[in-house]
Amino acid sequence: MDPRLITGMLVLSMLGTSAVGSAAEVQISPQTTPDCHEEFEKIANALQPGDVLILRGGTYRQSCRRAITVNGTAAAPIVIRAAAGERPIITRPADNIDTHNNIEIVNSSHLIMRSLAFRGGSTGVRFIGGHHITLEDSEIFETGNNAISLNYGNTDFFVFRRNHIHHTGLSTSGPTEGEGFYAGCNNDTCRTTNSLFEGNYIHHLRGTSDGGNDGIEIKVGSYNNVVRNNVIHDTTIGRRYPCIFVYGGGQGLNIVEGNVLWNCGEAIQVVSDAVIRNNIILNSDVGITAAPHVQVAQMRNVTIANNTFYGHGQCLSVQWDLATNMTLANNAIFCAGATAVDASGLGASSITVRANYVEGGLAGASLDQSQFFSGGTAESAFTDPQTRDLWPRPTGSSRRRTTSTSARAARPRTSAPTRPMAWRRTPGGASRRGSSRPL
Repeated sequence: MDPRLITGMLVLSMLGTSAVGSAAEVQISPQTTPDCHEEFEKIANALQPGDVLILRGGTYRQSCRRAITVNGTAAAPIVIRAAAGERPIITRPADNIDTHNNIEIVNSSHLIMRSLAFRGGSTGVRFIGGHHITLEDSEIFETGNNAISLNYGNTDFFVFRRNHIHHTGLSTSGPTEGEGFYAGCNNDTCRTTNSLFEGNYIHHLRGTSDGGNDGIEIKVGSYNNVVRNNVIHDTTIGRRYPCIFVYGGGQGLNIVEGNVLWNCGEAIQVVSDAVIRNNIILNSDVGITAAPHVQVAQMRNVTIANNTFYGHGQCLSVQWDLATNMTLANNAIFCAGATAVDASGLGASSITVRANYVEGGLAGASLDQSQFFSGGTAESAFTDPQTRDLWPRPTGSSRRRTTSTSARAARPRTSAPTRPMAWRRTPGGASRRGSSRPL
């Protein structure tokens, strides 16, 4: 018998009696002969509050269902992580791409998963219920369907931070989805609440069905979620879906802020109950679509402010007939030679529109020097928009230099949130000067 398996079995026996006061740190390596009785799964399922499971580098391969249920406590969370400087890859055979998810985390809580790689499976990581779970600094890629799903049972207080998610929707057996994150359920049959999606890098998502290949999709009824400082691009392989889609319709707001998005169907699609602010939105079919959706009963409580749009087929589509408590303010909207704003319903008493600077055509709106102003050209407002350098271009003499009117007017009204990769704020959102990830 493999001596590592003997060690794992001994550790498994020890873990069965561990308590918070005697938390264990366990280190394992991949089995030399993968089968349906995976050491990683067995040991993970025996973890107790405060335990730490460390995975050495190598490939952990499982051909049957891989599912774990673990419950730590707020004071003693369970941690599953990579060994320092090593890369454990959790995967399954390629012929499982339509039959098994890579891993399922079932009804778990107070769990931290860090610096792991999940390759393949139908869904990469599927959460079935659960609360107070963190997945960070990990890679999820080459999945048959979506990368991460929270769509079976309510999920609460999740954190997804600094993950790299890419090349989803690779199944060719029939129509497939390929979302980066799928949070909540269709028709409000389950909800994701109080969760954070922060600093993730999501790209090259494929979908061939009407389910889509959104970067981050937060379904109807889900609320109090924050989507910030993510970089998302190329959600246009097979189908053309949003980089971020928040439905609303829940008991609180979803916040979408500080994201950099390009090569999307819609960069952002929003229906209800959301704040969309300080985003850089580039070179997509549509920058932001704010319009009704069949699953959301009412359009309400949406703020779109301090965003920078550049280079879309259409920058902004706002269809707010019958909507209530909506705000569109302080955006820099540059779609030269295309439609900058296509709007309806902006005249209602509960709709606030002010100080948006525009280059491009308008439908349902006009340059009235109150709601909308001429922004001049993107070339005069920004340093080099064609290379996606949207830092405001200085104007005036060398002694007293200022930024252009449109860039200055769309500066955020609030202080900058902390953001990774040396991002800096632009007229309406953030600039990427100094970033380690190229635009």
